Amino acid sequence: MTKLELMRQYLRPFTPRLFALFALLAVSIGLQLYGPQVLRDFLDAAQGGSATRLLILLGLLFFGITVVQKAVELWTTYLSEDLGWAATNNLRADLAAHTMKLDMGFHKLQTPGELIERIDGDVSNLAEFFSQLLVRVLGNAVLVIGILVLLFREDWRIGLVGLAYGLLTLGLLQLIRKPTVNVWANVSKSYAKLHGYVEERIGGTEDIRANGGEPYVFHKLYPLLADVSRHRVWAEVIGGYTFSSSYMLYVVAIVVTLALAGTFFLQEQISIGTLFLLVAYVRLMESPIKYIRRQISDMQRAVASIGRINEFLQLEPDVKESVSAKLPDEATAVSFQNVSFAYKDRLSVNGNRSAVNGHLSTDNGLPNTDYQLQNVLHNITFDLEAGKVLGLLGRTGSGKTTITRLLFRLYDVDAGGIALDGIDLRQVSLGDVRQHVGLVTQEVQLFAASVRDNLTLFRRYDPTKPPIPDAEIEAALQTLGLGDWLASLPDGLDTELKTGGQGLSAGQAQLLAFTRVFLRNPQLVILDEASSRLDPATEQLLERAIDTLLDGRTAIIIAHRLRTVQRADDILILENGRIQEHGSRIALLNNSESRFAQLLRTGIEEALA
Repeated sequence: MTKLELMRQYLRPFTPRLFALFALLAVSIGLQLYGPQVLRDFLDAAQGGSATRLLILLGLLFFGITVVQKAVELWTTYLSEDLGWAATNNLRADLAAHTMKLDMGFHKLQTPGELIERIDGDVSNLAEFFSQLLVRVLGNAVLVIGILVLLFREDWRIGLVGLAYGLLTLGLLQLIRKPTVNVWANVSKSYAKLHGYVEERIGGTEDIRANGGEPYVFHKLYPLLADVSRHRVWAEVIGGYTFSSSYMLYVVAIVVTLALAGTFFLQEQISIGTLFLLVAYVRLMESPIKYIRRQISDMQRAVASIGRINEFLQLEPDVKESVSAKLPDEATAVSFQNVSFAYKDRLSVNGNRSAVNGHLSTDNGLPNTDYQLQNVLHNITFDLEAGKVLGLLGRTGSGKTTITRLLFRLYDVDAGGIALDGIDLRQVSLGDVRQHVGLVTQEVQLFAASVRDNLTLFRRYDPTKPPIPDAEIEAALQTLGLGDWLASLPDGLDTELKTGGQGLSAGQAQLLAFTRVFLRNPQLVILDEASSRLDPATEQLLERAIDTLLDGRTAIIIAHRLRTVQRADDILILENGRIQEHGSRIALLNNSESRFAQLLRTGIEEALA
């Protein structure tokens, strides 16, 4: 998408405002061109001995023109800035939505700081581009053309001076256009890396300080700062060269104009008013060309940002929707058939080598054609009946969490297939899958928002779905053991929670996560042993909540404790991405030679640590 296509797409909704801007621009340009004409008449009238009354009227007319022109210019600037930000806010929303559609592999490669720079930093440059192009570049370009027309009308020789000044300045800007675009693209990339690094280290402040890692953090920070400084210095050098060169051209143009106009005046070819008019018009050219020169730098940054935005928008997720079936609204049977999978987080979402900022490379920045993907899952095959509970066991890295991610379609399988009630997940919309599958992990994500919004995930702001009634939310909290906690809140469901659940106990945070899933009413529930970090008393309360949540639903539980395993109907044990054992919990328990029975004798917590 070119910059003009981008402008057309996001400015189209604001067409009436654009026409108003063009009208104001025309008025402002006309007044700027007419002002020197009034001054010429004033000087010629004064030299000719005209009446004082005429001089006063001409002076008042010039004052009125100046005041009106400045007022129109101020209003035009306000409207253009408002237009630029209104249009680019829509682009920000589109970029944010696009980001949410990209695969987990992409998000593992990009830090939040880098994404913020993509969505806000690059688009902020574009906001200036949208507004300044209209006011400073387009308007001043028209003003320069108007000045040249009037100069040629007065004297073709002075017109040629103005034309040469304008052409030489524009030629200079064109000469440095490409290096300017490149250097500002490098500035944006270096800032993205810096922001990503700082964001990550601020998030880990507690661990860094506790372990004395500050020197290492600064050791890595200085090269990033130096990279930003190097690119910024080079950008300023180019900008300084442009300013100095164009200003020298202006000085030469003024000197030549004064020499020619002074000669014409001494030869009585022109009046003193016309001499002033010619010099004033050439001087007036400096202002719009100066603004154009300044905005060229911003435009180059915007062009660089547009390139990065286009690069970002061209990324496509590997997990694509091809809707041809719909899941039933009842407990769901689960089937894995010969499923194999390897993480491609070292690859871009389009299957190419990738590094930060979407550039194709390996960790050392060089192309890598020898990178071999290693399967995390190998030919996984099992069936889980509707309404049954599967206990998923295995050491860290055995593939347990990967199975849950595949069920949630955060990734798609490389080989084989996953079906719910006999329907391949790839035939169902992502929204349908994630409505039917509920996931509760050990890490609970709570937002700085009301209890209501945290439990419904801001559903009341989604026009495509009906809001969940407060009575239903309160009943769910009561059912899952949070009724007393809700009653203790000062503003009930309107009480604001802090980011990350600060002020809540681990048990309360987990119960809120259960309530969030309970309100969605999924048919398949996945629990990543949510009670593994709780004390026995709180765990007992959570166990009752789990019983309530799993009632009438199919469930997969990543188990770490004996108590959780006893809830399962079937047991599946993974080892290095392969099924080591699978069967009925009772049957495996009665088989003293089974791996499951050995785990129980050894102690699940110790054996799977």
